[in-house]
Amino acid sequence: MKYDRLWEHLLEYLNTWGTATELAPGRIGLSYDDAEGVRRQVEIVMRPDQWDDLVTVIWGDFDDAAKHARRMIVEASADMPFRVYGTYELVPSETPELPIDPDDLELEELARQHPEGFGRWVVTDAAGNLIDELGPEPG
Repeated sequence: MKYDRLWEHLLEYLNTWGTATELAPGRIGLSYDDAEGVRRQVEIVMRPDQWDDLVTVIWGDFDDAAKHARRMIVEASADMPFRVYGTYELVPSETPELPIDPDDLELEELARQHPEGFGRWVVTDAAGNLIDELGPEPG
């Protein structure tokens, strides 16, 4: 498949296993039956350019990207009615906003506790000689 009309192809694909409607720019309402036959409703919050990136940058193939998107949509908990785009994935969310990643919160707290930094990067050659370094002085 060529990399044209990817957004339209996404809507067509979603309609092969559910009922998809573009609610507003960057928002798709989707109804589908889950594995137990229960009707589920989700809203996908993703701009067309984000979908284009997911297809072209990460997958390089529409079909693989679409199958991946379907897994991200259907495998999420039923109490998460939104799938919000976040760096090449659709993240389950209770709201149309991308949820805060707990790992990010932990890093923010570490940065607050250690404004001087808490890591040191070094580059060595094969013999172990220091080539470059970044971060606070050890010690």
